[in-house]
Amino acid sequence: MAATLTEPNVLAAAKDTLYPDLDTRTDHYAVTETQFTKPSWGGWKIPHELHRRLAPYNTIRLMDGEPDLLGVGMPALEVLNADAATTPVTVIEAKGDNNDPSAADVRRGINQAHGHLSEVNIGYVAAPIQSITDQARALARDLNIGVIGVESPYDATLIEPARVTGVGDFSTTIDAIRFQATTHRLTEGSFPVNHPKNYLGYALALAADGDTPDVYSEYVINSVPGGRRGAILLGLVDNRPDGEILTHLGAEVVRFARAQHGTVDTALDEFVSWKGRSTPFTDLAPRWAQLARSVAIQYEPTQLIIEALERLHQRGIKPATIDAVVREACRINQPLAVEVFFTQSRREDVLTADGDIDESELTDPTVYKSGIHFQFKYHLRHLGLLTEGGTDDKGEVLSNEWAVNQAVGL
Repeated sequence: MAATLTEPNVLAAAKDTLYPDLDTRTDHYAVTETQFTKPSWGGWKIPHELHRRLAPYNTIRLMDGEPDLLGVGMPALEVLNADAATTPVTVIEAKGDNNDPSAADVRRGINQAHGHLSEVNIGYVAAPIQSITDQARALARDLNIGVIGVESPYDATLIEPARVTGVGDFSTTIDAIRFQATTHRLTEGSFPVNHPKNYLGYALALAADGDTPDVYSEYVINSVPGGRRGAILLGLVDNRPDGEILTHLGAEVVRFARAQHGTVDTALDEFVSWKGRSTPFTDLAPRWAQLARSVAIQYEPTQLIIEALERLHQRGIKPATIDAVVREACRINQPLAVEVFFTQSRREDVLTADGDIDESELTDPTVYKSGIHFQFKYHLRHLGLLTEGGTDDKGEVLSNEWAVNQAVGL
């Protein structure tokens, strides 16, 4: 039994039990605190497979401490008062023991989880099942904390259901995690294609007569999944269980098309003429580019990148390189910067166990998402926000220039 129910094992079993469909559920997301990137736990070497199960990682710092895991989306187990939240934020506090599973401090975990309820909706403690006493269960019920009994590194059982509670303002950390989840984790938060017309065009195709994919592939581009994902990322389209609908922002795109061209069909005829054009969108269709720019600036990664570049510009760093942009972005909002810039598979290298950035890793081009330094950077160039487009050559990532057009000194 020794070392089978250590805290990392307990956390992995609880994560898999609460969120069993993370790879397929586009509205669920979970991140583990960076302390679990350590190579060993109390002298016990953490297996690589366990590190993989707990990934991805991010710095999780809430007002009442650092929970072991943050999840977004309704857990798969019974939740009391579940109708009170559609996309709840959940914390898990894991307790284990390297030698005696019955010695895990469940009561402390319950109190820690309860301390986070001012910032999240649902709290759980996960612990070896033999450590969960009747007294601990009673305390958890009183404090609205769920209890997960872990039987093995891969098996866990719901002992006490959690209850959805009220929540105050979300912290920077939770906003970042919610961002990643509410954008459906599409291409890990990166853009699938690089031209603004491709996202605006999906909103028009959805509003046009006919089958949306057919209309889109005929008038905009053949990459229907890419355009669809981008439209969701930018908040133009909402993918609901009963089908896709235009958001208020997407509806405004349709109104603009009708105001400019008379009908959606006529607007789509204009989109056909833009196929395959590399001309900056600001020159090709200035008014449409301005609309696309107003959409893009509402997207949180856009705001983060532009603010970072503005700050660098004020210090005389223009143009900047991606590593400088990331350092500055991390000063502004590190959890969001981690979600936006770094691939999930390399976060263990970039983040230290204390939750800081290992800046020596920022000169490794492979830690960055290609969607950021290629498609998304070109997207911002087409809108006139950046002076240069991106690159898909990893050998050029560190020398590719980043600079904002018309810095205003925010």
